[in-house]
Amino acid sequence: MTLQELYSRVVAVRDGLASGSLIRDTITGHGEDIIERQRIQLLRGLASDGQDLRPYYSEDLKPAGRFYSVESAGRYAAMKQDIAYPYQVERNPDAPNLYFNGRFHDELGVAFDGEGVTIVGETGYARGIVAKYGAENFGLMPEYWAEIWRETGALDELLEALKTELYG
Repeated sequence: MTLQELYSRVVAVRDGLASGSLIRDTITGHGEDIIERQRIQLLRGLASDGQDLRPYYSEDLKPAGRFYSVESAGRYAAMKQDIAYPYQVERNPDAPNLYFNGRFHDELGVAFDGEGVTIVGETGYARGIVAKYGAENFGLMPEYWAEIWRETGALDELLEALKTELYG
């Protein structure tokens, strides 16, 4: 390989990293891993920033909310403690986990575009819940992104793509 060829390959790697195409091409193969971690995060009642999802049950009161009183919200929160969830996790019992029968969690999807990865509702029902809680609250916290890269093989795949780009 000539120095000019090596330089061209280094420029291709730089451009692929700068544009995000190498990362995007790697991560698109991990949609199921992303959704699984999004479901766990939601079961923990956590938004993408690591804070509790809001409104809390106790804040989600009529006329615009779901509950008629703080007491009825408390009864609902207590009942949710008895549900058998797919994953056992700790959460603030007042923070919604958006799980009752699993329908919403099952109707989540991943959209990949030039800007990144977005968690989306794939049905009208799921889109309504995403809209209520705010699309910005959906997406993985950094700890789950670290798991995607380390535990699912995505980092090894990215490194292999870099090697292939550099060495052919």
